[in-house]
Formats: sequence, structure tokens, C-alpha cells
Amino acid sequence: MKLRYRGISYQPQEALVEIIPSNIAARFLGKTYVVRRPVNSFSPRLGLRQYRGIAYGD
Repeated sequence: MKLRYRGISYQPQEALVEIIPSNIAARFLGKTYVVRRPVNSFSPRLGLRQYRGIAYGD
């Protein structure tokens, strides 16, 4: 799908997130579905170590 913002065309990038089904069932607008949870397989580090002279992170 091709999208456009302020006259600039771009292609959306889908985030591939691995999910697992849980044993929790929910109901929304009369339809029942199983809640899926993401697998925490990525590191939350952003790589930001210093900003305006102040050190952040590990």
C-alpha cells in the first residue's frame, strides 16, 4: 500500500512482532476472541548513551 503525507509518498513498514495465544478470552462488540501476547524477545536498549552532556543507560 502506498501512502502520502504532505505530498511525500512512502511505503509503510510493518513491525513483525512474535505473539503467543493466552488462555484469556475477551468480548468486544459481541464477538469473543482470545487475547494474544507478544513474546519478549528483544532488548529495550535504544543505544542512547549521552544527550546534551548527560549520560544515560547502562
